Amino acid sequence: MFTDDAEPIEAIAVEAPRPNPLPSMLAWAGVAIVVVLVGSWVWTRWIDPPVGDTIDRYVNDGAGVKFESPGDGFLATFPTDWTRTTRPSDNGTVVTVDSQVGSGYDFSVTNAPQPITALDEFTSALNVIVGKFASDLDAEIVDQKPPVVVQDVVVKSAVLRQGETYWRIQLLLLRDRLYTIVVKAPNEDPGPYDRLTQSFQILGPH
Repeated sequence: MFTDDAEPIEAIAVEAPRPNPLPSMLAWAGVAIVVVLVGSWVWTRWIDPPVGDTIDRYVNDGAGVKFESPGDGFLATFPTDWTRTTRPSDNGTVVTVDSQVGSGYDFSVTNAPQPITALDEFTSALNVIVGKFASDLDAEIVDQKPPVVVQDVVVKSAVLRQGETYWRIQLLLLRDRLYTIVVKAPNEDPGPYDRLTQSFQILGPH
């Protein structure tokens, strides 16, 4: 029989088991890794791709950024966004379109107005231009072709070298202007130069 003065039984505290945070942490870590990988892929593929990938797509996949200006007299496709600059000369305005890819790559096309005597003694004149390039760059001329006349355009090409850096140059001389195509590269691969020169086209009267 129970009496009123019986001692109450104290409740025994039972501690509930704490949830293990490890699975949750692993799940969030997995999400973070996926986000980083996807973000890295998007960044390197579309926003800021490595130079090697940019050059490869330019040379092999037909990628690039087109420049076309009848007023400037030419069109060409560059590996990346280009910059157009001008400067005055004795014969008119010189236009240069340049695409600096980075890691030692540089692509440019220049249209420089020439005097009416430009085609007189063009062989020596173009040889002097190549020699000045070599002197200004402190580079050696490792190859150059004599000028050839293709219809009404005189074409000359040359390759310069300083250490592991190469400059490939094509000069196209018309009666009133000179186009200079230059590709600087950190190796002797002619692919980027071939791509730029093949994409180049003279606009306007010859």
